[in-house]
Amino acid sequence: MKKRKKEGFGKILLAILAAICLILPAGCSVSREDVEESSYYQDLQKKNKSLKKKIKKLESELEDDNNQSEDSKRANDYLARIARDCLAKLEVGFLDDMQNSEFINEKAAFSMATLIGSRADKTSRYSPEDLAAIPGTSYEYVLYDEDNAVYEIMVYPGDYVVFTDLPNDVYYCRGASALGDAFLHYREGYPNSSLLHRLADSPMVSDEQNHYYENETAVAAANYIDRMEKNKTNRKAALKKWGDQQEAREQAGINYTFYHHGNTMIMTLYDTYVRIENMDQKAVWYKTSAENIEAIHKIFSSVQEERAAQGQTEPENQDSQVETTEDSHYDEMETESK
Repeated sequence: MKKRKKEGFGKILLAILAAICLILPAGCSVSREDVEESSYYQDLQKKNKSLKKKIKKLESELEDDNNQSEDSKRANDYLARIARDCLAKLEVGFLDDMQNSEFINEKAAFSMATLIGSRADKTSRYSPEDLAAIPGTSYEYVLYDEDNAVYEIMVYPGDYVVFTDLPNDVYYCRGASALGDAFLHYREGYPNSSLLHRLADSPMVSDEQNHYYENETAVAAANYIDRMEKNKTNRKAALKKWGDQQEAREQAGINYTFYHHGNTMIMTLYDTYVRIENMDQKAVWYKTSAENIEAIHKIFSSVQEERAAQGQTEPENQDSQVETTEDSHYDEMETESK
């Protein structure tokens, strides 16, 4: 490299000497010192220094870009591993109290946990230090896969997350708080609310095939039940109505489990009956039409159809809170057993 620089300098100097000789009288000799003191040479030297600085800056920027590209690729590979992984176990706890964490075995919860990997969207809105100062409930999830890999995820208010293996980056992930909200009990006791309120407030729902559904679906189902034409009844009346077929009809019921802050509620749909078991195991029965039962089933099946049509298990991620198109209808919901 040094030899090339010397050769280049020599060519420049030779060119300058030739140019000066052309404009000077014949027989005139020009020394190296004369050339180096000439304004033409000094101007070239300034331009040369300026170019060297620009080249050095560009090389530095290119090196930074390469480093960022490597970091970005590493992060994307890490998130992709979480998204496609098969979990064997899931641990959920409060960020400041993992000693009292809960181990979750529901496969629907595993799917929601790996969803964090595909929804994570890097953001510069907060730094990891900023998140620690945000008031509210924060969670920690530990994902254990079938090959003994472990992923630790810290979830902060607003669905902002930090991965332990990517400690310098903050990601926004819609619905990231749902697992903590679904499986951990309220710290200050449960607020008074009706049964349908709690159904609508459930962060996660699962069906008998271990499909998961998010809060939007819970809201839609609770709202539909609240608004539909129905009569309150009981199991005894349903069995009497079914007559000789009562055993088969009861066994044919389809269950949906609603997870709500460490408790579960089970909604069972029969031919023309809806049974909702509260967290205290007390059940409420409604008599309605077969069309209404089918409509409730459709709320859940349409989610699966949409996922299949999209070829993915979740919608595109975006750095904003997603609002359901369903009216929460909380203020109008009838009061049920607590």
